[in-house]
Amino acid sequence: MNPLSRQAVEDLGRRLYVEGFRPLPDADDGTVIGTRLWRVRAGYVEYLALRPNGLAHAVRAEARFDYHHPAEHGRVVEHRFGYAVNALDWLLSTSNTHASSRWRPYVPPAGATEPSWPRDDADGP
Repeated sequence: MNPLSRQAVEDLGRRLYVEGFRPLPDADDGTVIGTRLWRVRAGYVEYLALRPNGLAHAVRAEARFDYHHPAEHGRVVEHRFGYAVNALDWLLSTSNTHASSRWRPYVPPAGATEPSWPRDDADGP
């Protein structure tokens, strides 16, 4: 398989960044084999493991982190493997279906008011 074109890589990178994915080197036995881009969504961690040949592994897993092992996670819930662009499309198109069922908006307590911030001139001259 041919690697992705420069334009395809730049477009993919822009989409990943806009969607909130952040990079983490992906290594196997101490050798970097690609990049893993990840984000957290409502109890899940989603990541796209990119390879230099243009393929990717898209994974949605339970978000369980240990800061001593940041690349590890809980049970894999869903995954797909294929062209990087297609794997990202699958991850983004299915992301809201899982996250929305567990997402709860913040509702301020009844009677809560806006905090009273000091005015700029309250500190004196």
